[in-house]
Amino acid sequence: MQAKQTLSDAAKDTIRSEFDRAESSDPIVLWWDDGNYLEDIIEQACDELDLHLKVAEETPLELRANPVDGEQVWYVPHVKESENAEGDFDWFRDVEHTGGEVEMSIEDLTVHTFERGQLDAWELKTATQADDPAKRREIARILHDQLTGGQLPTLEQLRTQIVTGGYTDPVAFVLENGWGDIDDSPDTIEQMQDLLTSEGVDAADSEDEPAGIVAATRRWAVAEWLIHAGVDAERFPREFRAKTAGDHDLPELKSLLNNTTSASLLADRYLGEAIWPDIVADVDDPWELADCIVDAALERRLWEEWQASFDAGDYETCLERAEARYDALLGSEDFRGTYRGAYGPDSPWTRTWEQAAEIARLAHQLETWDESATDDVVSLYADPDDGTWQIDNAVLNLVVAGEPETDLPDEHPATAGLDDLRTQLQSEYVEYLEDLGDLVTETVKAGAPFVDEDHSYQFFTKESDGLESGQTIALFVIDALRLDLARRLADELRDYVATLPSDAPEFAIDEDVWLGTLPSETEFGKAALTPGEIQMFDVSLVDGELQPLRNNRRVTTNRRESLLGGDGWTVTREEDDGWQSTRVAYFKNDIDDIGEKELSDLEAMLARRVDSLAEFIGAKLEQGEWDQAYVLTDHGFVLLPDNASPERISRPTEASDSGRRWIAGEDVDGDSPGVLLDSSSRLGYLDANVSILASPLKRFRKQGLGDARFYHGGLLPQEFVLDFISITQG
Repeated sequence: MQAKQTLSDAAKDTIRSEFDRAESSDPIVLWWDDGNYLEDIIEQACDELDLHLKVAEETPLELRANPVDGEQVWYVPHVKESENAEGDFDWFRDVEHTGGEVEMSIEDLTVHTFERGQLDAWELKTATQADDPAKRREIARILHDQLTGGQLPTLEQLRTQIVTGGYTDPVAFVLENGWGDIDDSPDTIEQMQDLLTSEGVDAADSEDEPAGIVAATRRWAVAEWLIHAGVDAERFPREFRAKTAGDHDLPELKSLLNNTTSASLLADRYLGEAIWPDIVADVDDPWELADCIVDAALERRLWEEWQASFDAGDYETCLERAEARYDALLGSEDFRGTYRGAYGPDSPWTRTWEQAAEIARLAHQLETWDESATDDVVSLYADPDDGTWQIDNAVLNLVVAGEPETDLPDEHPATAGLDDLRTQLQSEYVEYLEDLGDLVTETVKAGAPFVDEDHSYQFFTKESDGLESGQTIALFVIDALRLDLARRLADELRDYVATLPSDAPEFAIDEDVWLGTLPSETEFGKAALTPGEIQMFDVSLVDGELQPLRNNRRVTTNRRESLLGGDGWTVTREEDDGWQSTRVAYFKNDIDDIGEKELSDLEAMLARRVDSLAEFIGAKLEQGEWDQAYVLTDHGFVLLPDNASPERISRPTEASDSGRRWIAGEDVDGDSPGVLLDSSSRLGYLDANVSILASPLKRFRKQGLGDARFYHGGLLPQEFVLDFISITQG
């Protein structure tokens, strides 16, 4: 039964009826309240009736002061009892002959908001009475809030709110709070049973204690969602056979997840306990219930079947199913960025299935990357959609994601098996790197595969149109920005500029594949990224040492800065200094520094560095007036898993110079370790015999350098295939 009018409308009806019965032409209605909960209601009623209102601030006697003519209402914010105030109230008896007295509290007036004769289902006045002042204030607040808005409540909703302390849905209250702060008196227990059974929770009717009522209600709600998902209702005991009307009617638990701020608590409660294990065990295909995100018994069956598919090598099915379960556990994001209908992205349940999807995708990539044999190793690695660079990115993401299953109950099967899968895939990743190195070796020996590619030493010539002196240009030269990190950075920059104000400049962000200088080390890569014509750059053997040259002069750090300065560039390594120039070249070496120092949590640090770079570069674009900007790098790197066992090999005697991944010398030939790059490789800048390692597990001994996991200088695509980002305004 729904309320028919607001408290204000009920007050107007009451006042008007008293005036209608009055004998005087200037009647007075004296309204005695208990608790002063109706003052604003009476004020609104009088305002809408165009009546004069007097309110007793301290004592009813002040209502006699400053008399006025015409109909008026006197309001006293406490009960009509002489012991509650000084003086004798009998002298108000004359009001009875001019208008009338109304002794009505907010609880009394609430009854008048419903039709007369319709209160048999619930003695509303009795239910709203409370001896405890704090409890009464809370009840008054609920009545006031619910009976002054546009959507009037039903009697049951009011009753539920009063019993539960504010909830309109008794089932949702129990599912989220248990018994909460409700008293456990027999009357209250009976009221809660009545409220729950009126909502269809028949299982609560047979319980006599709060704990039993709560347990039965929660079991009923899990059964409801399972039935809604497709489990035959006849499998459940009769009192738990929830009636589900249709696909558009949500189970109570899912409705609760649309509104709760305690999703993590609900996840642990309803996915951490096996509620209906026997019934779930009899389901033929648990994946038909993947959208049902309650009952640990179902969660365990889903994981066990997913694990079985993975062990069988059915990675595509594993990926499809893990993504479906992840989406169900994630819920939907609203415009505020809040997730509804499930447990959100931060729940360990959600993150575990997210990692399961990443594992399945990575396993599929590792299994299929070499199915289309090609001698174009650059495209094989760098193709934006299908390149194997995505394997590097997936491995990085896998490590950064950590071990979400450790926050799940020990009974969850992922706690016993997920770490083994991560270890297995990282071992397979090393195998992939070795196979990729073999493929590079074969293609180089078969010809000159890099001749038609864009090389970084050609940058200033090939990009001359974008580097005209009349433009404002920023170069961001980031050391060791591997291709997958550069593509992640480009995506984050796109996201950044998309959030700029509408009056801010527009920026187009493009990416192009370039090859770094071989050997792919800082000394040679940074030297290549300096102004000068293409033919002026060489990597040559000078007195037994491999050197980068411009105009036959060695390019050191000082020489590089001198060349840039001579071409009009301001070189800076500071985030706030030197940016007043119209042509700025910003150099940063921290990625290489992070890797060389073999810091712990390396993958996470790399991911965070990309985030900070996107924020920094985006801010510079927003603050400055750049016509053009470029993000460049000198080389990439190989990052081995923790459990890899690299081999340090000795430098051959025929080498006169070497790094960790290359040797050079007059006598270096095809019998040297690695892949020989000489005149037959037709690299336009390489004027020396250099043999470069392609195996990820080999490097030449070089004293004083840590290289257990992070290194570069060799011939794996991760080391020399680069992504340059161009950012254009307008």
